[in-house]
Amino acid sequence: MDIEPVELSVAEARDRFSQRVNRAAFGDEITYVTRGRNHERVAAIVPIYLVEAYEELLDQRDGGIAHQRLEEIRSGDAEVVSAEDVARGLGL
Repeated sequence: MDIEPVELSVAEARDRFSQRVNRAAFGDEITYVTRGRNHERVAAIVPIYLVEAYEELLDQRDGGIAHQRLEEIRSGDAEVVSAEDVARGLGL
């Protein structure tokens, strides 16, 4: 993707939303939405494949953490606390 990203204020992004969505969907373009005097990036309109790839990375990371925790439980290196004990400790 050699396309230069675009930065738009919230108002500009609102006015050009349909156009920017189409450019993301069909042109692989990224639009950063900014706000404030410093034009701080606060959101983005991006091609869906980028979000799906990001979600896949999160799933892999979370799966790795879960696997590591299970190994710690199986080896006795982790304290196991029941959900009931947690609820009771929280006063639920």
